Order: sequence, then structure tokens, then C-alpha cells
Amino acid sequence: MVNTETFTKKQKIISILASIFTVFFIIVVLGILFNIYLAIGYLFILIIHEMGHCIAAKILNIKIIFSGLTPFGAYIVHEDIKDCKKSAFVSIAGPLFGGILALIYYLTYSFTGNSTLVVLSFLSVVFNLFNLIPVKPLDGGHIAAIISPILSYIGLVVLLYIVIISKDRIFLIILLAIGIGSTYEQSKAYYNNKDFKVDRNSKVKYTLFYGTLLLLLGLSTLYFYSNIEASIIDIIRIKSHIPTR
Repeated sequence: MVNTETFTKKQKIISILASIFTVFFIIVVLGILFNIYLAIGYLFILIIHEMGHCIAAKILNIKIIFSGLTPFGAYIVHEDIKDCKKSAFVSIAGPLFGGILALIYYLTYSFTGNSTLVVLSFLSVVFNLFNLIPVKPLDGGHIAAIISPILSYIGLVVLLYIVIISKDRIFLIILLAIGIGSTYEQSKAYYNNKDFKVDRNSKVKYTLFYGTLLLLLGLSTLYFYSNIEASIIDIIRIKSHIPTR
């Protein structure tokens, strides 16, 4: 999320073209590997997550601009939010909406038995759980700012672990590098910047809400992990692309 004042017309055009390419790329790749329904459903995961941020920003009367869509998420540009309470409110809305979408996908799967829907539910859970890692620029990093900088240090350890166990590390290494810098800056600001001074009730409220959402998505991931492979095999078209544990 970037300041709206620095978002030029040229950048808007580039973001629109990039978004069109992303939609085409996702539909073609996921459509070939799986099916068109999974491709469209995945796009909804990205859009609904970002819609949560947009709605929260609108509630707070924060000016926003949709800044583009990538295979890893949609992005909005908003005016600089100095109040960490407002920033946390906007940030937590994305994973919340994403979690609700995952529930909708799963409930629909329960009635239809369609394997594509359970895979989409799993993807939505994992995508939004990852976003809750308390390291900026992820949503969890903005939420950690209102709770404690200690959370961000824990988040760095979690992110480092994910880098170690992952096969495709380039994006994660870049994210980790950004996270180290932002965590250092946020730690200094937490104790010296008045924008990080919030009342105890707000800290408790966000800690409980963040913890509950993190727990629910985490337990959901564990639930899916034990039986999702069969559903993936059921809808995959190119069997050589079946993920191995």
C-alpha cells in the first residue's frame, strides 16, 4: 500500500495493463493445469481480500486507489495512515474477508462435493494466513505495530523458516529482506513515535481479534493439509504437476 499522492497517471495505466496481463496469465495457467473455475475462483480470492481493505478504508474515510493485480495479490494505494490503530483496522480486514470467502467456498463444497471448491477454500485459507505473518509489508506487520514489535521479530523467524523449507525462494527472500528493514524501523518508531501510542483496551482488542483469526486460519490449514492432496489430484489435468510432500 502506497501513498496516493505519489501515484501518477502513468502508474495508473501501467497498473491497469499489468492487471489485465495478470488476469489473462492466471486464467491461462490455472485453466490449463486445473480448470477455468479454479482460475476464476483464485482471482476472487485476491480481489475479495483487497476488497476487505477497501471497505475498511472507506469506513475510516481514507482515500484509496486500486493500484493493480499480481498473481500473488491485489494492491491498493491509500493516503498515508499515521495512526497505527487505523492502519491495523484496514490491514486486518483483508484476511478477515478472505477467511469468510474460504468458509463460503467450503460450505458450498459441502453441499456440492465439487473438489475445485475445497481446493479454493484451502488456497484462500493459506493465502490469508500467510498475509497474517506479523512482518511488513504483509498485513500482519501493520497489525503488529499496534500490539508489540516483538511480534514482528517472531514473524521474521517464521518467514525465515518458510524460506528454508520452500523450493521457490526468490520471492520469499526478497520479502524477508524487506521485512528485516521494516521491522528495524518499526521497532524504533514504536517507542519514539506518538503515532504508536494507543490505549490498553485497543491493544487487547486487536490482540484478541488478530490471535483468533490467526488461530482459526491456522487450524483450518492443518485440517486441509491432511486430505487436500486427493482433491488436487481429482482436478489436476497434468499429473506430473502433482505437489509432493
